[in-house]
Amino acid sequence: SREGVPVGSDFPDWIDDNTIHTDTVIVGGGLAGTATAFSLSQKGVTSVLLEKGSSLAPPTASSNGDSRMYRKMYSSEFFSKMQAKALDRWEELEKLTGEKLLQENGLLFYGEDTGETVEGSVEGARQVMEKLNLPHRYYATGDEIADAYPVLEGCRGKPYSGVCEDTAGHIRASKACIAMAKAAGGNCQVKLNSKIIALDANRDDGKVVAITENGETIKANNAVISCGPWTNAVLNAANLPELNLDIWQVQWAHYEVDSDVAASIPQAFHFRKENDIDGGLYYVFPSSATESIQNGGKSYVKVGVDFPTGGPLKNMESFNYKGSQKVLELIDEWVKEHLPAVGKRFDSYCHPYTMTTDSYFVMDKVAENVAVFSGGSGRAFKFGPLLGDCMASLLTGDDAPVDLTNFSAKRPEIVGQTKISQSTTANSARSSCEQQEVIA
Repeated sequence: SREGVPVGSDFPDWIDDNTIHTDTVIVGGGLAGTATAFSLSQKGVTSVLLEKGSSLAPPTASSNGDSRMYRKMYSSEFFSKMQAKALDRWEELEKLTGEKLLQENGLLFYGEDTGETVEGSVEGARQVMEKLNLPHRYYATGDEIADAYPVLEGCRGKPYSGVCEDTAGHIRASKACIAMAKAAGGNCQVKLNSKIIALDANRDDGKVVAITENGETIKANNAVISCGPWTNAVLNAANLPELNLDIWQVQWAHYEVDSDVAASIPQAFHFRKENDIDGGLYYVFPSSATESIQNGGKSYVKVGVDFPTGGPLKNMESFNYKGSQKVLELIDEWVKEHLPAVGKRFDSYCHPYTMTTDSYFVMDKVAENVAVFSGGSGRAFKFGPLLGDCMASLLTGDDAPVDLTNFSAKRPEIVGQTKISQSTTANSARSSCEQQEVIA
């Protein structure tokens, strides 16, 4: 030590010199985190975005991949109108970045009368499209569907109905997250491989301090927690109440298809009644939505389910990224029945979906200086930049672009979450599950 200077007396200065100061620290670099950074940047608000993965929208999280659906075809007028606003913001983002993020290719809802599901229903969507005077086509029988889509010949003779929105399509998911972070420009500092180990939002000075596993300290006026299935782990680390969220293990795969057949396969969502582990909700994306798959010039379609493998989880400790062979077999059987011209399965994935019991997201403050986005419930991505505008409004006090009442963290469906022990969670998962990090 220097003569006459007490050991450690310069440590506070060292901490301050190694602290990043910003207006907002954002935890999570998926859809909501990058959208919030983008919206804040347009208001001149700085942010530091922390993502524990090695990329934005990393493969372990729900925002990763080539494709997410966008559509006005909802059973809910609220979400249909919200999509219309979101499409305007997507268009602004595309112009700003020069990136083509949305691809219009239409969307067909078809199948049985299931009643309302997490994705709505054929009849519910038809009624909303009619009420809002939105362009669509209705098919009253399985035969009409098969006539319109020869590749779906398996619909013939079945008690199906269908509705199609030609202006629907898919969003290039991972690219969209990267584009929003890029659009945030110099107002947002993105830090990858930055896992949160502490978050203090109860300081006397009103600041929020985040500390990463790398030893970095970020001091901010506000924090946004937007880390999907890791939400409650971060809330717990910040000594804030947890939310009533479920984590679904949701599976999908790519299938080979001849190029001449691929052009005839629509983007579609199939509704059928639940049967044991079969939740009845299946979807297919066309070959134009699988551009990242490169394998000898072949074409691929993406097919998946919109129901969970196993029971809902309360944290990521028992999440199994390999998924269930039985669910993959269900997907294989669906492909053989509905898309017989499609070839063998090429790969498979299992991603986490953070769900609420009422299918409305959480977009709200949980403390004076902490806002949360979570519970996307498999339907959030299509609203993209609009969600960022909503989150930014919580921090700036500006008017939100949509009514946030339904997204309150204080609604009965969200409050009252109790901590679930690891042993309890493990009982609802398979013994083969891989152990994952708890903190985002």
